[in-house]
Amino acid sequence: MRASASRSDEDGFAAITGGERRKSSHLLSMTRKETNGVFASCESRRSRRIRDSLAPPLAAFGGNGNNDNNNNNNNEEDEEEDYYYEETPLPWPEAVPEWARLSQEDVITVVVTFAVSIAFRTFIAEPRYIPSLSMYPNFDIGDRLIAEKLTYRFARDPNVGDVVIFNPPRTAKTEKVYNEVFIKRIVALEGDDVEVKNGELYVNGQSRGKELKLEKIKYNMPKLRVPSGDVFVMGDNRNNSFDSHAWGPLPKNRIIGRAVAKYWPPTAIGGLPSYAKSANVQLLEAPKVAV
Repeated sequence: MRASASRSDEDGFAAITGGERRKSSHLLSMTRKETNGVFASCESRRSRRIRDSLAPPLAAFGGNGNNDNNNNNNNEEDEEEDYYYEETPLPWPEAVPEWARLSQEDVITVVVTFAVSIAFRTFIAEPRYIPSLSMYPNFDIGDRLIAEKLTYRFARDPNVGDVVIFNPPRTAKTEKVYNEVFIKRIVALEGDDVEVKNGELYVNGQSRGKELKLEKIKYNMPKLRVPSGDVFVMGDNRNNSFDSHAWGPLPKNRIIGRAVAKYWPPTAIGGLPSYAKSANVQLLEAPKVAV
């Protein structure tokens, strides 16, 4: 009787234990399904990876093979997503090193950036540096400035005092340099009479006084009338400047742009000094450009 009772107790205990196990397995299965359902609603790769990291612990408590199928599906989705974000390779020759093989997206970025830079320099503004002492003391060797190209195209014509960058006209004296870029200051406009005597610049018979020049001029120049469509340019360092007194007036169509500000050296950052205040001249409003 005792043996039978013990056996019955053991059978009852086993039944209870088995039932608890089945119940725990059922609960874990429900928990796993609910977890998979929550993570399946998330479309990001990070959410799927978190779900996959939780799958092995759940499987240890009685999981079935459904999780493996889900993992396989997730891996396929990851591969598809990786393929979607992959850059488009280009058929580079074998001679091109690996580091130089740009993707199609990289090539497009480089081309667009280069085109925008060229367009900006051609039509809006460009940086320039001072290569000589011809504009000293207002510009020293190595100074860098910004030359804009919109004013003379849309707003007004060149005016006295403007510092301009240009290609000199082709003459006997500029044969070797007419394609180079010069920087000088406009001192007279079309129709003005220009003359250098007694160490001073005279425009229409009036001395320009101190101006922005470095020192008195050591040469003389006979009176000259600036032709229509031209301007007369000179360097602020009058005695060390290859300018209009040497090769003649400058056609306005040879002007590239107008200097507006220095950006180097840092101690000189800012606008340019006023020519009118130092040259004893009242600047007239330049004619507006007809658009």
